[in-house]
Amino acid sequence: MENNNLYGGLSKIEISVNEFVIMEGIIIRKTYAHLFAPFMIAFSPPKETTPLKIHGDVKATKGGIGFDVLVEIEIQDNYLYNETFNKEEIIWFVTALLRLAEHPYIINSTFSDISFSEVLTKDASPTVYPNEIKPRIFTVPKETKAIIAEDTLNWLKEYLPQTLRLCKQNQKFHHALKAFDTSTISGKASLALISIWGAIEQLFSPNTGELKYRVSSNLAAYLHTHGKDRLDVFKQLSKLYNERSVAAHTSKDVDYSHVISSFVYFRNALIKVIEDGNVPSQEELEELIFKI
Repeated sequence: MENNNLYGGLSKIEISVNEFVIMEGIIIRKTYAHLFAPFMIAFSPPKETTPLKIHGDVKATKGGIGFDVLVEIEIQDNYLYNETFNKEEIIWFVTALLRLAEHPYIINSTFSDISFSEVLTKDASPTVYPNEIKPRIFTVPKETKAIIAEDTLNWLKEYLPQTLRLCKQNQKFHHALKAFDTSTISGKASLALISIWGAIEQLFSPNTGELKYRVSSNLAAYLHTHGKDRLDVFKQLSKLYNERSVAAHTSKDVDYSHVISSFVYFRNALIKVIEDGNVPSQEELEELIFKI
């Protein structure tokens, strides 16, 4: 490897500026590369007598994968929290916050040890490996060009350090953020719903007593002040928790509308936690509920 930098390629998104420094050692920029991998199938095992264990009877297939890489994240050695999180984890944090803020369909499709913009000018070949392959349950809205705006980049610049600090100090928040981000990978709706509510319980249910009431009331109180809006959200969250129970305890799949509603409520809570710079304690949640 020419240097120790790591580059994460983002797909399904463009960026409004050529380059933007998020924080020391973390840069995001425009690029272009098309990563593709046509599949081939071998129908004979390697021969024991040959020095190279090469499969035989190879045939090309019509299948394969391919991604346009339009944005890259560069992680240098001097990034913040380099003793806590590795470079791949920092790329995930940047990608996850971009998904949380505005673009839930982004895919971090690949990693490279050479900038995608510089590969053609280098003598060495890059080491490239795929990362996120499966699509997300969200897609780019029709007649919309998916672009990371400068406002979103400024939000990322302000709150990435705070997110890293919170995740370093509070493992429950770190696990909840990961579970929330994983929940939007395309798959069964019931698994996505269980993942989201598992993440909600991490932050809004410090004990297992009366889970539905406690989680729903805590989250509603965290999102809204006293009044009708809080009561309406509490009732809606209670219904969504019932759907979570159906998904967890039966073989029945659930409607994706319940996944989307749960996603939106918890997304709003995560953004509030990040912007406040504080994971609410049980005492703080109870004060929100009962203090007038």
